[in-house]
Amino acid sequence: MTRREHLATISVVAAHALFSDVLAAFARAAAAPDVWRPEAVAPEQGPLLAEVVDTILPATDTPGAKAARVHMFVDLALARCVPAAARAAVVSALRPLGAAYLTAAPDARRARLAQIDAAPLALLQELTILGYFTSEIGATQALAYDAAPSGYRGCVPLVPGQKAWAT
Repeated sequence: MTRREHLATISVVAAHALFSDVLAAFARAAAAPDVWRPEAVAPEQGPLLAEVVDTILPATDTPGAKAARVHMFVDLALARCVPAAARAAVVSALRPLGAAYLTAAPDARRARLAQIDAAPLALLQELTILGYFTSEIGATQALAYDAAPSGYRGCVPLVPGQKAWAT
């Protein structure tokens, strides 16, 4: 293992150690969305980030990422778990989208997102999906949820169209 690979592994472990703090902060922020103050993006970019995550994961028969307040999770994860260079790349990728993105049609939004660099876009997509499926809306409405599972069953028959299990 090279020194670079070793340092990358250590940073991944450190990010996982901080992840529980991010989830706790996300729960607090989602409970009081009116007082949310972004940490990684500028306050004026908060609404833009909300629309970006909603473009990545829009509402269908379940609420979208914006309704699940995933933009708060993405901001917290960027601020507390993502290396500074990757965080700066995401913030720089969001900047040119501008205020026009907020009023653009969904197809235009998707086209604008496709034009940003691949690495920041992939990170935004990854954090959006992670945030959505760890949110209450994602876990209980987009996935099948059993609040009190009766026990572990390693092999359960699935029916066509069944949701994946959250628990």
